[in-house]
Amino acid sequence: MIAVLACFTAFAQPKPGKERISIELPAAYRWKSQKIPKDTKAIRGTLYTVRTAAGETAPIDSIVITTIDKRYYPMKAEGAPEEKWAYVKSACPQAVLEIIDRKVASGRTAILYRISSPDETDGICGSSVLLAYIVEGPTALHTIELRIPAAQYNPETAAMWRDILLGAVIS
Repeated sequence: MIAVLACFTAFAQPKPGKERISIELPAAYRWKSQKIPKDTKAIRGTLYTVRTAAGETAPIDSIVITTIDKRYYPMKAEGAPEEKWAYVKSACPQAVLEIIDRKVASGRTAILYRISSPDETDGICGSSVLLAYIVEGPTALHTIELRIPAAQYNPETAAMWRDILLGAVIS
């Protein structure tokens, strides 16, 4: 009996290097996906963009999903939003970090955060809002980063993407 339970537990965990995270993208848009080439197999990335008709504006700039294998890069979610914020602040000093949701389950951390700039005067700073979700899986660290044009970011859009990101599934 113990051998059978051990066998099922082994199958329940994703194999290292095969773990991935997925979200359900809104069906109202046509999505284009593209693999992001990396120098190592330990990091996998996919870029999603919206296909638009001529003259139509996209609801988001891009979505980047990245998976980092913990066997080679033992990273944690804790502290990652602050590191990303420090990186963004180097180009945009007035950037603001807001932690939207933080949970710890089974010893693994998941953080949903937003980095935005209140100043939209120049083309780089304030042109988009970064909404990101970082979660630790059994064998990998996953990040999902959305860049939403600041002009299109509103409470309804924020709530929709928050629900989509928090509904992410690791397999």
